[in-house]
Amino acid sequence: MKFSKTIAITLVCCTSSQTFALEGGKSIYSHGAENYMAGAAPPPGFHGLLYGTYYSANRLNDNNGNKVDVPNFKVKASAIVPRFTWVSESKTLGGNVILDIVLPLVNLETQIGSEAFSDQGIGDIMIGPALAYHHTTNLHSGIALDLYLPTGNYDKSEIANIGTNRMAIEPVYAITYMNQDINADLRIGYLFNGKNDDTQYKSGDELHFDYALGLNYNTWTYGISGYYQKQMQNDSINGNPINNSKAEGFSIGPSIKYQNNDWFVTLKYEKEVMTKNKTEGDAVWLKTVLPF
Repeated sequence: MKFSKTIAITLVCCTSSQTFALEGGKSIYSHGAENYMAGAAPPPGFHGLLYGTYYSANRLNDNNGNKVDVPNFKVKASAIVPRFTWVSESKTLGGNVILDIVLPLVNLETQIGSEAFSDQGIGDIMIGPALAYHHTTNLHSGIALDLYLPTGNYDKSEIANIGTNRMAIEPVYAITYMNQDINADLRIGYLFNGKNDDTQYKSGDELHFDYALGLNYNTWTYGISGYYQKQMQNDSINGNPINNSKAEGFSIGPSIKYQNNDWFVTLKYEKEVMTKNKTEGDAVWLKTVLPF
């Protein structure tokens, strides 16, 4: 469905925070995606993981974290995201070389007033190399350089786009500590966002991390997880900065893991308890290893 004049007026007058806090209000990274085992790479060989997520929000916040009054505003996004990983037996700089590719399959629905918009298909693909380190039996870490490609559907005249139409590069550091009692994980990334050439819109860079902390009981782990995101610069159009356009968000919620030898599955619910210049909602995440 094409961008109507009524919706354009609504967005400009009432939801400038959505328009001017990361273009389209959307990061190229799905914040909160990682959970337990974020820094623990699998053994050498070819592996597959599968992520599943559902996100919904009916609130849009301004630069101060206050709700913006948008009639009948709703966003729903669901995705199935296969991730394919190859881990080398040989080592470089002391770590096992990893090659990753992530292929998001996304369904996005947005409603504003009486107007509904949707988009489906393959989102922005991520590829990248990494090095994995197994320091001890309990401590694991990894460094990566992720490259996000503008492969998702995008039309600047549409409200709902599963693609961002920009490239991004993200240096990543992830660490996992686990023993018979606890499982603690942190994934830190810095997104260097590129420019959308169709709109000349440049989204600010983002510092963010996903976290998880849990207590182990036999083959189960029970705890909490979530994310924090902080946009470091204002957005800009044609090189001109847009004041008060930095996005920020924090989520937290219960998380569980079941592990049996090298196979595991995690399930979590996360609630965004603070956001600025973006939607505020809830997400459910499932992550599991695919058998090969």
